[in-house]
Amino acid sequence: MKVVLADFRPVYLTEAVDQQKLHECAVRFAEFVALADAARDGSAVSDTPVTAIREAWDRYGVSPAHIRTRRILVLPDLEAAKDPADIDYATIPFCRSFLERAGGADISERLAIYRRHARAAVEKMYPDGESPPDEAIHVSTTGYLLPSPLQELVSQKGWTQTVVSHCYHQGCYGAFPAVRMAAGTLTAAASGLTRQTARVDIAHTEICSIHAAPDCVDAEHIICDSLFADGFIRYSAFTDEAFQTRGGRGLQVIRSAATTIPNSLEAMTWRPIANRFEMTLSPEVPRLIAKYIQPFIAGLLHDTGLDSPEEASRIVWVIHPGGPAIVELVGLCLGLSDDQIGSGKDALRDGGNTSSATVPRIWDRLLQNPDVPPGTPVVSMAFGPGLTAAALVARVV
Repeated sequence: MKVVLADFRPVYLTEAVDQQKLHECAVRFAEFVALADAARDGSAVSDTPVTAIREAWDRYGVSPAHIRTRRILVLPDLEAAKDPADIDYATIPFCRSFLERAGGADISERLAIYRRHARAAVEKMYPDGESPPDEAIHVSTTGYLLPSPLQELVSQKGWTQTVVSHCYHQGCYGAFPAVRMAAGTLTAAASGLTRQTARVDIAHTEICSIHAAPDCVDAEHIICDSLFADGFIRYSAFTDEAFQTRGGRGLQVIRSAATTIPNSLEAMTWRPIANRFEMTLSPEVPRLIAKYIQPFIAGLLHDTGLDSPEEASRIVWVIHPGGPAIVELVGLCLGLSDDQIGSGKDALRDGGNTSSATVPRIWDRLLQNPDVPPGTPVVSMAFGPGLTAAALVARVV
C-alpha cells in the first residue's frame, strides 16, 4: 500500500525576530539573571561577571550569517520589537521567574507555558469547519503532558472517532518515527486490523524557548539557546486512493530507516531536570556522524534503487540543520555540492532549528517549489539523542 504525505500547514504564533536582536536580548537577559542571582545571594554587584557574559555570547552564539530570524515565544512580540536596551525583563513573566528563584521557573511552570501555546497552535491547525482526521499523532520534543493539547482539541470538538497517539522525546528526528507510525496505522487498517482509515494527521508543537538557560554561559548552553526556535506544523499521511481524490502535490513514502550509532549514548542527550529539559552535546558528535553516515545512507540508496548514477543525480537532499556545521559535514561525507545541501541551510537561515518541526518545514517548501517535478526522489535525514540517525526516502507525486 502506498502512503503519501501532503497538506502541509505551518502555523505561526509570533513574529520572526532578527537574530542579531535576539542575540542582544539574550545577553541582556543573562545579565539580568546574573544581577538577580547576585542580589539574592547578597553578593556585591561588581562581583557579577557581566562582562564575561557578553564575551561568552559573542564567542559562542550562532551568528546571523547562519540564522537570519527565529521565533521565540517566551519574549512577547511587543517586547521583542523594542530596542533590546529598552526592555524591562522584570515585566516579562518568564524572565521575572529568575528574580524569584535561581534557575527560574521549575519544569511544571515551563510545561504550563508549553501547554498554553501548544493548545493555541493546534487550534490554528484545525480552524472551525475543518474535517477531522481518522487518527492524529502529536509530536513534541520540548513539552508533553497528558491529556495533550491535541487530545484536548479532539475532546472539545467532539471528534469521538479520531484516535490520538503521541510521539515524544525523539529530538530533531521526531518526524521520522511519526511518519512510520502513520504509515503503520494506514497499513494496519488496510489489513483489517483496525477500522477503515484513509488519513492520519501529524502535528508538531515545539517550544524550545521554554528551556532557555540564561544562567548558564558555557559554550554548550549558549549554542543551544541561540540555535533553537519555536515551530509548529501539521500535515497528513494519506492512502494513495485518498490522496488521488484530493489532488495537489505530495511525497510518496518509499522507505524509512534509522540506526543507533555504536558507542555514542552520551554524545547527545535530552533529559528532564528540576527546572527544564537539559541537552548535552559532545564534541564527538561530528566525528561519530562522519564515521557512520556514509555507509548508512549508501545502504538505504541501494535498498531503494537510488544508487545508480542516473537516479543519484536526481535526488533532492533534505539534511536537518542541527547546526551550520552538521549540514556541511554530512554534505562532505556524502560528496554533495553546496546546491544539494541548500535546503537545510535555507531552513536554518529562515527560522533556526525548530527541532522535530524542521524537516516537515523543508518538505513543505520543497512541494511548493515548481522546479521540483513529479517523480523527483527525496532523501531526508536528521540526528538526535542516542546518538540516532534517521532517514526517509520519498518521491514527489
